[in-house]
Amino acid sequence: MTTAPPTGNLARTVFSRLLRRALSASLALLLCLGLALQAGRAVAVETVALLLSEHSGHYTEFSDALTAALSDPALAPGGGKTLRVVELPPGSERPDEARLAGVGAIVAVGAKAMRIAAAWEGVPPVLNVLVPRTSYEKILAEGGRTRRRAQFSAIYLDQPLSRQLNLIRQVLPGKRRVAALLGPDSAPLLPRLRPAIARLGLEVVSEEVGSEPEIIPALSRLLSVSDVLLALPDSVVFTRDTARSVLLTTYRYQKPLIGFSQGYVNAGALAATYSTPAQIARQAAELLRALPPGRAALPAPLSPAYFSVAVNRSVARALALDIPSEAALQAALANLPEVEQ
Repeated sequence: MTTAPPTGNLARTVFSRLLRRALSASLALLLCLGLALQAGRAVAVETVALLLSEHSGHYTEFSDALTAALSDPALAPGGGKTLRVVELPPGSERPDEARLAGVGAIVAVGAKAMRIAAAWEGVPPVLNVLVPRTSYEKILAEGGRTRRRAQFSAIYLDQPLSRQLNLIRQVLPGKRRVAALLGPDSAPLLPRLRPAIARLGLEVVSEEVGSEPEIIPALSRLLSVSDVLLALPDSVVFTRDTARSVLLTTYRYQKPLIGFSQGYVNAGALAATYSTPAQIARQAAELLRALPPGRAALPAPLSPAYFSVAVNRSVARALALDIPSEAALQAALANLPEVEQ
């Protein structure tokens, strides 16, 4: 006949079994919760909000290109990302916050969208696009705003100075004196422009203006002592209102102008290197696809990786210049190392 274990031993045995079962159940619950949280984070980062202040022109081109790039399975092995377009209501400084729920990153398009996103706290990482570098830095400085670099970044609209200066060397070999007419927006570039020019064995002559009536007198002084005018984005100096008088002045002095857009080349600049909204969208999509699940850190602000070159052949003939093809110029610039500005 089997003897029953002592009462004390039986109690300890039963308690041990119950404890093991409870621990197993707890571990299983924690594992399920962890998987659920990971799944939640993965879903969040798969959705990108596109913040638009308007839906027209370059903004529409960027939006369409980014949508295509993020959803293309050939470009996004393992699945693309969902793009949720969030438009700012007319006259509003805040979007519908419900539309931002569950997103893993925000792409703010243009200066107005960036200014609004910069004022928010606790939002997902914000990538700003179609914003010149000087505008990006100015908006961040407004009101003493500070944002963690890993949570707020940009792909600049303007080209790196080294790329623009190397274009000058490609189309105007032997020319050394580069004129820079600076306004309120572009003047902060001068400390970066000087060493960039010096590295290429060039010289810079510059003047700064604060209003439109000062432009032509200052430009005339610069063109009389330089070989080429480098146009830098500025809301006073290089605008639709000033373009005609600036270009006519360069023609009068028989000095070429290197622009920063296809439009300037069409209007009479000799050449330009620039990035289209679709090219910037391609770079933005590559950056967003590379973000891991969760609140991933963004890289430091970037210059455009993809770009085009335009040449005005009529202007080249008028100045008796033999300019290589746009394809040859683009290939030459793409093979040159970019020096961080």
